[in-house]
Amino acid sequence: MRYYYPDYFDSFRCTGGMECPDSCCHIWQITVDKKTLKKYRKVKGELGRRMCERIDQKTGDIKPHGKENRCEFLNKDNLCDIVLELGEDYLCDTCHTHPRHEEVYYNVRERSLAITCPVVCKELLLRKTPVTIQVKKDSKRDMPDRYFDTPLYEQLSYIRNSMLQLVQDRRIYIFKRMVLILGMAHDIERRIIKRQSRKKNSFINKIIPSHPAFLPVEKEEIKKIITAYRDISVYSQIAAHMIDGAQAGFVKRSVTDMFFTLCTMEALKSTWIPYLQSTINIRSQMDDEEYENCQMEFSNEITSIQLEQLLFYFVYLYCCTATYDGFFLAKIKMAVTNIIIIRELWFMKWLEDQKTLSADAQAEMAHWFVREVENSDENLEQWDSLMQRNPRFSVDILIKICLYLVHWHI
Repeated sequence: MRYYYPDYFDSFRCTGGMECPDSCCHIWQITVDKKTLKKYRKVKGELGRRMCERIDQKTGDIKPHGKENRCEFLNKDNLCDIVLELGEDYLCDTCHTHPRHEEVYYNVRERSLAITCPVVCKELLLRKTPVTIQVKKDSKRDMPDRYFDTPLYEQLSYIRNSMLQLVQDRRIYIFKRMVLILGMAHDIERRIIKRQSRKKNSFINKIIPSHPAFLPVEKEEIKKIITAYRDISVYSQIAAHMIDGAQAGFVKRSVTDMFFTLCTMEALKSTWIPYLQSTINIRSQMDDEEYENCQMEFSNEITSIQLEQLLFYFVYLYCCTATYDGFFLAKIKMAVTNIIIIRELWFMKWLEDQKTLSADAQAEMAHWFVREVENSDENLEQWDSLMQRNPRFSVDILIKICLYLVHWHI
């Protein structure tokens, strides 16, 4: 078994209590695993009674309460009654591991710290040095899985390593890097589709999936694409063909459309959609010239390093999930879109706070957006689907937004 994880993974310590700016014990659905649920059924006294009444004994879902959907066992001091009375060993798997996250692949586990946690998010934004991915191995093995596309995973892992190197190339401005990884993903997905077309479509292959290896010529084509997009001159070629469309009005409308789309998704926090609607209203009152002047001023308030750390996080987390559906480009579009939205949320927060933006405010807005998307399976699935099909998130639009944001760096 191989285990991948960022170099800061083991250093996380939960602050807990009133010191936590946004407790993970509310807003989202917490489900108790079956093994822990059996332990809870044996608990006596008042806590045992609450467990029996407030945990669905079939599904393990903890029934939330109050306007913020607080966990039944989160007390007024923002501490867990289960931990206080029984100890951490009685926490369910979700509560014990969060914000630690693990993507499961055949004989591979990819671990991360979710920036849905405000503490993790702030620490990542304050970090100056590049993140590195560590790897450990042991003798454990998964049971054979004929449905898992091992050749695709291995190729995506190779592509991701190269893409992450580009993400961290600080000789290139961050939004130029984003243009390059979008172009790289676009061209590589064509090769993935070409390989998928070689799969047999007979009835027997629908029952027993076939996962053909990448041909040497396909691997070589992917390698050439990666090499090509490491050359900054490719950016200049893209910019020369698309820069005319990268204007303030276009960018303002395009990002506002993204905010409109977020308003159609499930809101975990009751104030999320009203906040987005307020943001949309403010944007609608700004003319293109005012928007452009404010963007020019705001460009000095944030650093490329902050955006790099977030982009690295998203690319590392999303890239290899394309093993399960083949939509590699959608995963990279999702990473880039997240950065664009977070930056724009910072921009609007900066305007709201009389053109100031603190580190706490940056962490608040970034983790809030990510929590709304990633802490809901329904939202995450919808967000992924939008990247695949919705023209609001086309490669052309994303590249033009990035080109516009590059403009203020020149």
